Amino acid sequence: MTNKRERILNAAEHLIANRGFQGMSMHLVAQEAEVATGTIYRYFKDKESLLRCVHEERLQEVSQALLKNVDTQTPCYEQFRVLWQNCLHYLLSNADCLLYRVQYEASPLFNREEEERMDERYFKPVFEFFERGRETGLFRDLPAQLLGFLALENLMLLTQKHTRGCIQLNDAIFDELMDAAWNAILKR
Repeated sequence: MTNKRERILNAAEHLIANRGFQGMSMHLVAQEAEVATGTIYRYFKDKESLLRCVHEERLQEVSQALLKNVDTQTPCYEQFRVLWQNCLHYLLSNADCLLYRVQYEASPLFNREEEERMDERYFKPVFEFFERGRETGLFRDLPAQLLGFLALENLMLLTQKHTRGCIQLNDAIFDELMDAAWNAILKR
């Protein structure tokens, strides 16, 4: 079983993802994590610090998952394919992550400058990939962050709909979606 701190983070993420910020309390987090409420305060000063920690640790986790086995020495399409598939597999395996992110970004805790610093810290290699493609003329002449959004953000929404049973996706469709994402960023 995961350690107490990780159980607390998972519980907070799950509650926010499924009940929103108003439906989450430290008491409910403690119940979900199977710890005493006071135990949470051994790890986190208050609710805000817990939620900020969930957000930052999940961003770090996502960036590591996205970059797993991406070899910058391989052709650009191969790097993209690995990046896209890593994103797909992470999102399918971590449905609460997306729902939490949407809730967090709509909350008063969200700070654009802080988010930009975390993007730079955790997603710099991803943005560098898109920037290299743009600089070489392979990708559209858009900022790297927008190319990343164009290529990967729709995948986040699609996997969320798939996980909720709103749409049915399979490997053949995922291949077509990856091809469509690749073509969306290519310079014409």
